[in-house]
Amino acid sequence: MSFLKDIIDNFSSIFSDSAQTEKNPSTGAMDGEGGVSTGNERTAYKLKGYFDLAKVEIDKAVRAEEWGLPDDAVFCYQNAQSILAEAVSTPVPSYIASSEMEKVQSYRQKISKWQGQVAERLQTLTRRTGGSSEIKVWKALNDL
Repeated sequence: MSFLKDIIDNFSSIFSDSAQTEKNPSTGAMDGEGGVSTGNERTAYKLKGYFDLAKVEIDKAVRAEEWGLPDDAVFCYQNAQSILAEAVSTPVPSYIASSEMEKVQSYRQKISKWQGQVAERLQTLTRRTGGSSEIKVWKALNDL
């Protein structure tokens, strides 16, 4: 009999805690440790946005390379590089929930990896097109 009474008491305490949380949300479950709500989930979303924008530019650059448009590819890679550089410079708040910090670190690793690959590809393309781009500019200036 006391076993059933303990179960009922546990359920009633759970329901009274949830009712208290609904009445006073400041005492309810919080995002951060120690009962401090951070509101810093935006950092991970911001990095994801930068990452997605850079991917779009990289896709354009790859397509331009496939179509034989190296100057356009260089332009798109430079856009991607500036987007990734801005992503790297995005500050991370001093306090952030551990789950959000994992997301931020994951995106930072991806961004860093892609930044290196874009820089390498851009360097290769500018070496290839450097002479041809200069010749095109020189011819355009002489035609004026």
